Amino acid sequence: MIDKENENTTIQDIIALIPAYNPDKGMIDLVEELSKHFAHIVIVDDGCGEAYAQIFEKVSAYPQVKLLKHEENKGKGRAIKTGFSYITEHYADALGVVTLDADGQHTVADTLKCCEKFRENPEGIVFGCRDFASDLQIPARSRFGNRLTSRLMKYFCDISLSDTQTGLRVHSMSYLPQLLEVTGERYEYEMNVIFHLKEIEVPFTEVPIEVIYLNNNEGSHFNPIVDSYKIYKVFFKFCISSFGSGILDYLLFLLLTALLKEFATEGSFALTYSIEISTVVARICSGLFNYNFNRKIFQSREGVASSGSRYLLLWLVQMCISAMAVKGFVMLAGGLEWLIKPLVDPTLFFLSYKIQQKWVFRKKK
Repeated sequence: MIDKENENTTIQDIIALIPAYNPDKGMIDLVEELSKHFAHIVIVDDGCGEAYAQIFEKVSAYPQVKLLKHEENKGKGRAIKTGFSYITEHYADALGVVTLDADGQHTVADTLKCCEKFRENPEGIVFGCRDFASDLQIPARSRFGNRLTSRLMKYFCDISLSDTQTGLRVHSMSYLPQLLEVTGERYEYEMNVIFHLKEIEVPFTEVPIEVIYLNNNEGSHFNPIVDSYKIYKVFFKFCISSFGSGILDYLLFLLLTALLKEFATEGSFALTYSIEISTVVARICSGLFNYNFNRKIFQSREGVASSGSRYLLLWLVQMCISAMAVKGFVMLAGGLEWLIKPLVDPTLFFLSYKIQQKWVFRKKK
C-alpha cells in the first residue's frame, strides 16, 4: 500500500524509479529535487561497490527513498525489473511508475511534465523524447544511433518513436507485471519493452524534453559496440524470414537456370523460358518457407485461409514482377542473371515486407 504520510509531496500515486550504476554526485542533487515532488522514490544500486557507498548512503537518507541493492552488476534491464518487482509488490494501488536515469540527463521539470501527460491516459506509456533531428548539443554518435534506430523501427516494426533509447518513461501499473517477463538484462531490455507494448497495443505518447549531456556524455555506461549489438539484434527476427527466403530463392534460381542451360535442348521451351521457369519454381519453395515463418513473426491471429489467400495474391504479383524485370534486364545486358537477380529482388523485398505487415498479416481489431 502507498504511504500517505507526506502531505507536502505533490505526487503520491506515481513512483519514481532510478536504476543506478556507478553514479556521480549529481544523483544526490537529482534525488534531492525529486524528493520535493514525489512521495516514493525507488533506487536500485546495480552492484556499484564500496566506492559509491557514500553516494547511496546520502540519497537513502531521504525518507521518500527506498534503496534496493544488487551485490554485483547485473545490467540496466535487470535493475529496472528489480525496481518493477518491488513496486508491484509494495505499491499495488499506484497509478504508474516513472523511470529516469541517474546520470543527470533528465530534469525534474521534464519528469513532472511527462507525469502530467501520463495522467491523461494512465493505461498508456509516455516517452520523454529528445530532438535528435535539430539539437546539436547531442553527441554525433548518439544522434546517429537514435535516428537510425527510429527509422528501422518505423519501417520494420511500424513503431513511430523519435527517441527509442530514452530512459525517461512513465509506465502504467496495469501492464507492469508483464514487463517483468520481457527478456533482456541490459540496455536491450528497454528496446524489448517497446516491442512488447506495441504488440499488446499500449498507446504511445511522446513529450519533448530538454537535452542535457554533461561532459559530452562521458558518464554514460553505454558500450557502443556491445550494447548496440544487443539492441539491434532484436530487429533480426523481423528480417530473418525475408532474407532467408531471399537467399533460398536466389540459390534455387541459380541452380535451376544452370541445370536448364546444361540439359535443355536449343530452342526448347525449357531453355527459352529458363528464367521464368527458374523464378517460379524457386519462388514456390521460398514462398512456402516465407509464409510459415512470417505468420509467426507477425503473430497473425487469422487462419491460413484468410492470410494465406492474401499472401498467395501478393506472392503471384511479386513473382511476375520479378520474372519480368529480371528477364528484361538480362536481355538488355546480354546475360548476367546472377548479378541482376539480387539487384531486382531487394527492392521487391522491402515493398513486400510493408504489404505483409499492413495487409497480409494484419491484426484484427
